[in-house]
Amino acid sequence: MIGNLTYDQIEEIVRQLENSTLLVKNYIKDKNIVELEDFLSTVEGYSKFLMTTIELNKDADKELQELKNQK
Repeated sequence: MIGNLTYDQIEEIVRQLENSTLLVKNYIKDKNIVELEDFLSTVEGYSKFLMTTIELNKDADKELQELKNQK
């Protein structure tokens, strides 16, 4: 968990962000809306950050569990 959300819930949010970003990108294609394109790039970066955070937390959870099992 991260905060009050499970990893699965966060992964679903990331999928929704990615799908929404693609949808908007396709909609504005060739419209030259620079501010929106910049915003979408930021959303994509945040989605990647969230996925990396999930991976790091899952790895940390595994290691902590191994330490608990060694006691």
